[in-house]
Amino acid sequence: MSEKDNRERNGDAKAGTDTNTKSDRDRRPRAGRYRARTRPSRRRFMQAAAATGAVAGLGGVGSAQEDEDDDDDEDGAEGDYYFELGGESSRWVGLAPEEIEDETNPTLVLEEGETYELVWENLDGIGHNFVIIDEDGEQLVRTDIMTGEGETQSVEFEAAEEMAEYYCEPHPQTMRGDIAFDDVEEEAPDEEEAEPYFPEGPTVGVEPVAEGLIAPTDFDDPEGSDYQYVSDQTGEIWAIDENGVDLEGDPFLDISDRMVAVAEEFAGGYADPEGDYDERGLLGIEFHPDYEENGRFVVNYSAPPDEETPDGWSHVQVIAEFEADDDDSADPDSERRLLEIQHPQYNHDSGPMAFGPDGYLYVPMGDGGGGNDSDYGHVEDWYDENEGGNGQDTTENLLGGIHRIDIDNEGENGEPYAIPEDNPFAEGEELEGEGLEEYFAWGLRNPFGITFSGDDRLIVADAGQVLFEAAYEIEKGGNYGWNVREGSHCFSTDTPATPPEECPTETPDDVRGGEPLIDPVVEYPQVYQDQGVGIVIIGGHTYEDDTIEELEGKYVFGDWTRDQGRQIPDGRVFAATPEDLEETEERDEAGGRPRDDLWEMEEVLFDGSEDGQLHHFVRQFGRGADGEVYVIANQVGIPAGDTGVVLEIVPAGEGMEIEPPEEAPEDVDDDEVEADDEDEDEDEEQDEHPGDEDEDPEPEDEDDENENEGEDNDSE
Repeated sequence: MSEKDNRERNGDAKAGTDTNTKSDRDRRPRAGRYRARTRPSRRRFMQAAAATGAVAGLGGVGSAQEDEDDDDDEDGAEGDYYFELGGESSRWVGLAPEEIEDETNPTLVLEEGETYELVWENLDGIGHNFVIIDEDGEQLVRTDIMTGEGETQSVEFEAAEEMAEYYCEPHPQTMRGDIAFDDVEEEAPDEEEAEPYFPEGPTVGVEPVAEGLIAPTDFDDPEGSDYQYVSDQTGEIWAIDENGVDLEGDPFLDISDRMVAVAEEFAGGYADPEGDYDERGLLGIEFHPDYEENGRFVVNYSAPPDEETPDGWSHVQVIAEFEADDDDSADPDSERRLLEIQHPQYNHDSGPMAFGPDGYLYVPMGDGGGGNDSDYGHVEDWYDENEGGNGQDTTENLLGGIHRIDIDNEGENGEPYAIPEDNPFAEGEELEGEGLEEYFAWGLRNPFGITFSGDDRLIVADAGQVLFEAAYEIEKGGNYGWNVREGSHCFSTDTPATPPEECPTETPDDVRGGEPLIDPVVEYPQVYQDQGVGIVIIGGHTYEDDTIEELEGKYVFGDWTRDQGRQIPDGRVFAATPEDLEETEERDEAGGRPRDDLWEMEEVLFDGSEDGQLHHFVRQFGRGADGEVYVIANQVGIPAGDTGVVLEIVPAGEGMEIEPPEEAPEDVDDDEVEADDEDEDEDEEQDEHPGDEDEDPEPEDEDDENENEGEDNDSE
C-alpha cells in the first residue's frame, strides 16, 4: 500500500497535522495549548444541535482569539488559538469562541502562521470528519471519519494562506464552511432568494390504490390479470384489486423465509443509526409478457451468504422465476434461480427489472456498494486515476451494469437462461471475449428504475454518489461512465466533492476497442444555490395514458427525498420531455453537459397538499396497463411501520388530501435546506438510495475502512 493510500485509509491529517479522537465528553484542553475556558457542556452541545431555522449561509464569522486573561489559562500561555464545533449531517454548528456560537457552518477566521486546535463533537452518530482544502480542492488537513455520537475529535494545524474551505467528506454539501484570514473583510450574505432548480410543471392529484404496506419496492400490472401487484421490501408480494390490498389475508407470494433478515440491525452510515435502514430485501417484480398463459414472473431479492460468498461479504442478490397457481396466489416451491450475484456490501442492489419489446429480460445490477466504487469487493479497471471499478470492469463480475438474458430458453451448458445472440460480448460479436456475455450495458453505480417507453426507448436512472443524479437512454454496448464520471461530470475517488475539471471521455483503444462514455439525458445537482434538490434519483416511466394531457409522453420520475439528513419524507416527482439529443462536446462551468442539451425537466406538484409536495419518501414508480403512472412511497424511509402506499397519479381535483406526517417538521420550505435537516452521506454514501448508503463494515480480516462516503446515495 502506498503512503498516500495508507494515509487515506487511516485518516491521517496532512501537512504535519495531529489528530486525536476521544469519547470522554468532559474532555479538557491540554495545559498550555488552549485558553483555559470551560468546555461546553453536553447540554450546550445538544441545544446547539437542536437549533432550527433557515441556513444562515456563511454569515456567522468568528476567529479563535488569543486569550487576554492570563489568569484563566491553565499555565498562563498566550497566543494559542482554538475552535469548537458540533457536527451533524445537516451542518457544522459553532460552539466556541462566542463569535460563532450557534452559527451554521461559520466562517473560521485565521491568522496566517498561527497554530490552531479545532475540537468537534459528533452530535448525531453518523460518520463525519473534518477536512481543510485549498481553492483547487487539494486536501491540506484531514481527519479520519468518526461515527460515535458524543465522541470528540481534535486536530492541530498551522494556518496557511492557501486554506480556503473546510467540510465533512461524507456530507460535503451541507457540512461546509469558508476559511478567511483576519485581514479580509467579511462579505455580507446575499439575502436574495435563489430560483429553484426545477421550474414548476403541471399540478396533479394522487389517489391510493394500496395502503398499509411497510416499504413497497415495485409494482406491475400484467396484461390479462384481474389484479395489479406490489412487492414489499420485507418479502411479500400483494395482489391489488378494486378494494386495495387485503393485508389480513395471505400475500400472493411470501419469500421472507429465504431472504436476509431485513433491517434487523442498522446496516451502515447512510441514515439515522437508531433506525432500521437497509437496502436489501425483495426489491423487484416483473411479470412475463405471456403471464396470462404461463403464469410466470421474476423477482429480485437478497439471500443470505452461501458457500460461494467470500468471507465478510454481505449477501447474494438473486434473480429468480416463480409460477402462479392462480391470479391471487403463487407457488413458493416453484422457484427457479436465474442469476445469483455475490454482493460485497449491503447496498447498491438495484431493484426493478423489465421485459423488453424483444421478449428478453433486462436486469439492472448495482456496483456492489461502498463509497465511490472503491471499497472491498471492487476490482481494478483501466482508469488508474480512480481506485476500484466494478462499473468499468466487464470481465470479473456482473456488478455495475445492465444484463439481458433469454429466460424462455436454456443455455448451451444447461444454464437456466440463454444469451441473446446479439449481446455485445456474445459469441460471434465484435467484442466477443471482452466481457461476460450477460452484459448489455455497463458503467453504472446503482441503476434504480428501468422502463421501455412507447417508442422503445430504454431509460434507466442511476443513483449518484455525492454531487449529481442522472438518467440515461441505454443502448446496447453503452458505457455510462461510472466511476470515471458521476453523470456527465468528472469524478474523483480521492476528492468526491471537488472533482477534477478534466477526465476521459472514452476508454483507451485497448479497452473494448475504445468506447465513448455516454452522457445522461436527465441530470440534476443534489444541491443548487444552497437549496436541496434531491439525494437519490428514482427512475420512473413515460406517461402514456391520455387522462392528463400535460404529462402525455413525458418521462415521470422522482427523488427519494430532498432532505439531506434522510429523515424528512420530502420526496419529489418530476417530468422530462424525451427528445433525440445530439452528442456534444460542450461543457458547462462544472464540466458537465449543459442543461440546454438535456431533456427539458419540470417539477410535478400535487393539489391535495398545501405546499404542492407529496410528503412521502418516493421509493419507486409503476405503470399500469393503460399507461398510467403510480408513485410507490412511504413516510418513514425505512422498512418499518405501515405508511407504505401505491398512489395513482390522477387529474387535479380528483385525488386525496395529502397531510405531512405528524412527526415531520411543519415548516419545511419548498427548496430550502433547513438548519435541522441532516445531510446525505457521500455515497452514499450509502446510496441512494434508498439506493445510495455507501458503506458496509469491513470484513474482520481486513483493515478498518475509514471512508464513510457514498449513498449510495446510495443510497439507493
